[in-house]
Amino acid sequence: MSAIDMQTCTSTKEGIGRMIRDDGILKELTQYFRSPGDYFKTEEEFIQGLRENDVQTVTCSGTWKFMGWTDFDLIKERNNYLGHLIKDYPDAVLSAWVSLDSDWGLKGLRELERCIKDLGTYGIAVCGSMSNTPANDESFYPFYELCIEANVPVKIWVGHIAVQGRGLRLWTENPIPNVDDVAADFPELKIICAHHPWPFHNEMASVLIHHPNVYNEQHGWSPKYFPETFKKDINSRLQDKIVFGSDYPYFSYKRLFPDWEAEGFKPEVLEKVFHKNAERVLGLK
Repeated sequence: MSAIDMQTCTSTKEGIGRMIRDDGILKELTQYFRSPGDYFKTEEEFIQGLRENDVQTVTCSGTWKFMGWTDFDLIKERNNYLGHLIKDYPDAVLSAWVSLDSDWGLKGLRELERCIKDLGTYGIAVCGSMSNTPANDESFYPFYELCIEANVPVKIWVGHIAVQGRGLRLWTENPIPNVDDVAADFPELKIICAHHPWPFHNEMASVLIHHPNVYNEQHGWSPKYFPETFKKDINSRLQDKIVFGSDYPYFSYKRLFPDWEAEGFKPEVLEKVFHKNAERVLGLK
C-alpha cells in the first residue's frame, strides 16, 4: 500500500534523533499505545521501515517544552537533524513539522523561518495542550502569517491527548473554536489537523465541511476505533478532507494498513486518504 504519512516520530534511543526527551512521558506513551518492543530504531531502521512499506512521510520535531525541550540550542540541533533527513532521504522523508511554543517569541519565529528556507520543512506544529496556549491565541498569529508567505501548511492538534493528566487541558484541542478561528482569520493558510479528533469528531467534521483550507490526518488511532458516524463521513462528505497519519513507530504499518482496509471504506476513498488528498494539499501533483 503506497501512502503519504503526515505524522511519524523519529525514535533513536539516544541523541538528537529521539523526539521525546522526558523518560516518564515516553514510558507512558509506549504503554498507552501498546507499542511494539522495537519502538526504538536507528536512523537507518527508521528509513528502511518507510521504504519497505512504500511510505513517504512528513515527520515531526516534537520540540515543545512540555516534552523536555527547554534548551533552544538543542531545538535548533534537532531541527538540523530533521533537515538532514529531508536532504539525505528525499524518497522517504518529504518534510517535517516544526514544533514551537509561541512564548519563544521572535527567536522562535526566526527559527521557523530558517527551517522553512534552509532545511526544507513545512510550517509550525501547534499542540495547544502541551503549550498551554490554544491555536487561536494571537501569539501564534505571526507564525501563521510567516507560513502563508512561505506557502507551507501548518499542523494543529485536535482531539483527546494521549498523555494523561499532567495539567493538560483538553478544551485546547477542540476544533471549535480553536481551529475554526484560525481558519476564518487566515483563509489562505493550509491547516492539517493532527490525529483523530475524538471526542470532538462532530466539531471536526463541521470545521472540515465549512472551511476549504482545513484537513485532518488520523495518526495515533486505528480506524476500527473511530466512531461510526465519522467513518460514514470519511466514506462520503469528508472523503476529500482526510489524509493518512500513523505515528509510526508507535503504530506499525503492518497493523494500520489492514485496519484501514477492513473498515468498509470504498477503494477510491482509501486512495484519497492514503495519498491522493495529501498530494493535492501539498502540491506534489
